[in-house]
Amino acid sequence: MKISKKFFFIGSGNMAQAIIRGLIEANFVEAENIVCNDIVKEKVLNIQQRFGVSIAKDKRKAIIEADIIFLSVEPQNVFKVFDEIRNFIKRKTVIISIAAGITTKFIEDDVKKDVAVIRAMPNIPALVRSGVTALCKGRFVSNDQFQKAKSLFSSVGKVEVLDERNFDIITSLSGSGPAYIFYFCELMQEAAEKLGLNKKVAEIFVVQTVYGSGKLLEMTRKSAKALKEKVKSPNGTTAAALECFEDHDLQNIVYEAMKQAMNRSRELSK
Repeated sequence: MKISKKFFFIGSGNMAQAIIRGLIEANFVEAENIVCNDIVKEKVLNIQQRFGVSIAKDKRKAIIEADIIFLSVEPQNVFKVFDEIRNFIKRKTVIISIAAGITTKFIEDDVKKDVAVIRAMPNIPALVRSGVTALCKGRFVSNDQFQKAKSLFSSVGKVEVLDERNFDIITSLSGSGPAYIFYFCELMQEAAEKLGLNKKVAEIFVVQTVYGSGKLLEMTRKSAKALKEKVKSPNGTTAAALECFEDHDLQNIVYEAMKQAMNRSRELSK
């Protein structure tokens, strides 16, 4: 479903680029209807070269002309951004925010208009159109506007509609989650190299192991716990490794790490 809306991306980092790429590749919107802005000029020049989008020469004009504004800046920069754009946002404009920790109510109160605000928490696998996005809507969002937002994020992966009170947890799970998996892959590869495996071979096996395991989870629809037990045999190699994880309290380490990420998301909303 292609739409003729005009998009303005405030902030053009990795997540914004993933969404832009997905929108264009999914034929959801024409590149000529996307305008980008970022304080780092190299980013927008790179996006323009890669995808054929436009660069905002005048941020105020871009705000006025936009049907959908993507707020994709770091949370700590949101205050400054709204100081610049608040007076130029039209009531009919839809604001989609992917800024961690920033609530729909905060944006509505700051803009001081009955503007439609949609909060989204996508993740970096959206770069390969395999992400997952949590969505919720503010007070002034129509069903049609929300359906279009769901279609938009479906172009870069799966979409789940959640209560906004769950967003800090989702941020710690799927928002930050890819970094946990990449870190674990990094550690597995380093361990394999220390044990004597060639670096390139270790990388191949780590990548395929993670990719295949994810695919198995998706295709079999069995729980991670059930599949873990399927791999493990009594007194075998997998059991020995899992016992080591348990001895070092990996379960609590993961819990504490995710709690720290969740708490940080809550701090950002204050």
